[in-house]
Amino acid sequence: MSKTQVNTHELVESDFRKIQKLLMKKFGTEYTLDYIRKVCKGKRNNPDIKKMAEEYSKLLHEMTTKIDQLSKN
Repeated sequence: MSKTQVNTHELVESDFRKIQKLLMKKFGTEYTLDYIRKVCKGKRNNPDIKKMAEEYSKLLHEMTTKIDQLSKN
């Protein structure tokens, strides 16, 4: 089975704010929204932000899928 590709390019401003808060709690470092956005879009490189954004995107996708399944029942 192949691993699904996590796409952080579809995140919006509110997602960047949530990621910013998560990074602050986990690492104690405050990153600007602009820097987080650039890392997610692939214009900058920061492994901590990239990993957090990928995990966030994966959970967001799972949540939306489950909500869609609920609406179909």
